[in-house]
Amino acid sequence: MRGACWLLVLALQVVQPLLLPAIARSSSRSSARPLAVRSRMIFNLAGDDNINGYRELGLPEDATYDKVMDAFMALSETYSDDPERILTLELAKNKVLDERLKQRMSGNLAGAIASPFDERAKVRTSPFVLAKRLVQRTIKPFEVPTKAHTMACVPLLSFMTTAMLIAPRVQMLGTILMTVNSGMLIYSRNTDPLATDDYGQVGEIRPMKRKPMALTVVILAAAFFFRQFTYMKVFFGGLSLTPLTSPKTVAPLMVGASLIFVTCFFKAHGVFESDD
Repeated sequence: MRGACWLLVLALQVVQPLLLPAIARSSSRSSARPLAVRSRMIFNLAGDDNINGYRELGLPEDATYDKVMDAFMALSETYSDDPERILTLELAKNKVLDERLKQRMSGNLAGAIASPFDERAKVRTSPFVLAKRLVQRTIKPFEVPTKAHTMACVPLLSFMTTAMLIAPRVQMLGTILMTVNSGMLIYSRNTDPLATDDYGQVGEIRPMKRKPMALTVVILAAAFFFRQFTYMKVFFGGLSLTPLTSPKTVAPLMVGASLIFVTCFFKAHGVFESDD
């Protein structure tokens, strides 16, 4: 038995050098087979001019570079187990990019940023639409006052109007103070109240916003010119002067009425898309 084992070992040692070259050749052929198959697939697909890159990637012909790459990456992950499909997608991507590059070089593909010299179609807006927009923008500053806003405006301005009636000498100063207070009330309407500390002192300073401030000035200027126009019509239109219709009586009433009206029914914030 021991002698038979020794004979088997000797036979294996003699046969092993003869079998190793054949095993190496078979392994090299098996490893080279996938590479050969891949090479044949590449040449076959590259020679296929019927491949529609946009259709393979599922994109329109005006797709951008980012959309092409996103579609290629998404489909590559979907068909990661199909080598032939991956090669088809690669060729489709390269074909699309080459075509876009040729279009760009020949000047047939417009850039992402349009040239200011390119002719653009003029869009004409109907006059009725323009009139509607104008009316909407005109009435946008108008707002019916709330009870709280009315109580903040009317008593203060009425008191100052009464003070000018009692003391005609301070009508100029009273008109200036009423105009300033009306401007503050119009500008601060529809805004958050200022934060105060425990002692009631204002704890913040807000920057002035240009558009609401400009609209406030326009509203006050309109009230001033309307008041002056009415004043001239009244006193140069043949109004008989009496103690109740004298300029010292009518002027403070006109100032108070005009400022109370614009302060109660007009606003400056919430009119523009951006108040800055």
